[in-house]
Amino acid sequence: MTSTNTVPIEPATIRSGPRKATAWDAVREHVPFALLVWWAHFLVTQTVAFISYRYGEVRSVALDASRTFFEPSAGENSSAYQMVRPPLDGWQHWIVEPFRNWDGTWYSLIAEQGYQDRFPATAAFFPLYPWLMDWGSTVTGLPVETVGWIISRLAFLGALIMVSALVAGDFDLPIARWTIVAIAVFPTSFFFGAVYTESLFLFLAATTLWAARKNDWLLAVIACFLAVLTRSAGIMLGIPLAVLFIQQHGRDLKAWFPKVLLGVIPPLGLIVFGLHLRASDLGFFDWQNQQWQWNRFTATPIRTFSCVLQGCEAEVRSPNGGTYDAVVHPVSFEWIQLAIDHRLSWSYLTSSEFRYLVGQSQVTDVLVTLVALVLIAIGLKKLPLYYSAWTIVPMVIPLLAPSSVFPLMSMPRFVLPLVPLFVMAVILIYPRKKLALSLAAISAIFLMLYTSQFALWYWVA
Repeated sequence: MTSTNTVPIEPATIRSGPRKATAWDAVREHVPFALLVWWAHFLVTQTVAFISYRYGEVRSVALDASRTFFEPSAGENSSAYQMVRPPLDGWQHWIVEPFRNWDGTWYSLIAEQGYQDRFPATAAFFPLYPWLMDWGSTVTGLPVETVGWIISRLAFLGALIMVSALVAGDFDLPIARWTIVAIAVFPTSFFFGAVYTESLFLFLAATTLWAARKNDWLLAVIACFLAVLTRSAGIMLGIPLAVLFIQQHGRDLKAWFPKVLLGVIPPLGLIVFGLHLRASDLGFFDWQNQQWQWNRFTATPIRTFSCVLQGCEAEVRSPNGGTYDAVVHPVSFEWIQLAIDHRLSWSYLTSSEFRYLVGQSQVTDVLVTLVALVLIAIGLKKLPLYYSAWTIVPMVIPLLAPSSVFPLMSMPRFVLPLVPLFVMAVILIYPRKKLALSLAAISAIFLMLYTSQFALWYWVA
């Protein structure tokens, strides 16, 4: 399990039997266990979200601008352009509604109204997912949020199957199974059931690299094209694809053609989106240019960590087109001391004030980012080369564009599609069965806590 190519990459010229049929037969072998993991994840996250939404208190406070006192602030004020979504009817109110918060409102807005110049920030959200939501709503008559929830749930099942098949091709079945368990119990994995792109992107990313691993480059580039239309990180899949292509075809450029020409297909996703934005009276590159609306600024990784650990000031763009110096607050452990001061009373631990402070503390951001970087470093020696190529750039890019709101904003969510991180963690922990089970149980507990936080409009990632 420590070789850089545990299962050797087959040369492109090797053919043995009906390749595609054999490959898909192998995928089907992973369905039963993946379905079991998916079902357990579904039951846990849906049950916790239902109970929280039915009996819990939706966030009702927030710190004022000076961060000195709490003021009334409804959770739904955090929706896209503070547009409060109408409540869903019947079962959807309890099952879907807790999972449509935060970015889910952005995708719902795009699905219903498209990209418009009066809503320029929508350009930061890639189109495939909201297009599918809109199409599904038109066909079924269901609200766009419900369609998004269905897409996410089904895509997560597909993602677990493809991840298991991919990892089993490079390692063995136990490693593959533990990897999808690790993904499913990760504390922020509830996003796979939310109206977010995490499930769809993971499915497309795993399919892209599985197909490339099997030398099915047409399927690989089509899946990558769709991944690019799903999230900006899709274009970064070109790096592990390039590694696999060179491993399979060698360095003789003559052996690359004509197959290498398929490589023009994935970048077309950016062109399609850019042209669609222009047709909607937005800028071709607004998918990148509108990131300023989340107070992002340019920094080195060292400065990013300095800001999150010690605090700093950062020059960010203001809505009027100018700039101002924003105060970047460091990671906070104040909530721990406050919990102790209140003698860990249940009434305080469940209060909106305490849960808000936990969500704003950035502790999870820092821990997840540091652990991910350590796993990447170890994986350079223990994982196939394309695994490292898969993870390094998507981890570094956010460190170059931190936000003054939270320097490591959304990192606990960004790591979810980076399968090699979970593979590396499993390789390190798997031989220690008791430790593996204990960590899985602890992670599942945090998954339930974070699911509850998200369902009630507290910030998670």
